[in-house]
Amino acid sequence: MSSGAERVLVRLDGADAEATIRTAQELNGRVGGWVVGMDLILDCGPILVGALCALGKPILVDLSLLARPSVVARAVARMGKLGARWVSVSGLGGRMALEAAVDAGGHYPDTEVTVSASWTGWLREDELRGLGIRDTPGQQVSRVTRLAVRCAADGIVFPARELGVVVQASGNSERLSIIAEAPDRLSSRGNMAEMAEILAGGAHWVIAHQSAVLGE
Repeated sequence: MSSGAERVLVRLDGADAEATIRTAQELNGRVGGWVVGMDLILDCGPILVGALCALGKPILVDLSLLARPSVVARAVARMGKLGARWVSVSGLGGRMALEAAVDAGGHYPDTEVTVSASWTGWLREDELRGLGIRDTPGQQVSRVTRLAVRCAADGIVFPARELGVVVQASGNSERLSIIAEAPDRLSSRGNMAEMAEILAGGAHWVIAHQSAVLGE
């Protein structure tokens, strides 16, 4: 495994459960873990998380749920039972949803709750204004980071371009895992060197699309 590759989490996008597991097996010795998004959960069911956990790598389940606190808490608990290392919930869900998620995650000592700032972080300023949000993407990511710290979340997931914002807003919190999502353009370049730069900039983990690692 190359230097830094053990801190790369691959966002899987298999057409079905079997294809997803085959891809994970192919990459198993080359990266540090997996990211399973809502698309895969909806297509393959939550049991996919348990199957991937059997490969021995940590998994981040990116739920990014915008729902009632009780629904978010149940989802976190389900992923904790299946063995997920991280469960990511949307920072737009507000304080009550985040606190419910953190409380539910506390019952699973091997599971950490992270807060996702990816959705607003990837939007353009005009798209944010169309939703009534006057902050810039960077300001919004900063707000979500500070909320994650206040709610005692275990980590923050965000676009890598806002890495400096997150490092500053987190106040160098020792307990907050900084998980940066690499830009989509890496999918066609397969640029592991740029992922290493993101890690060198202060991220603890970097998320990359599977094609960036496969070199597609």
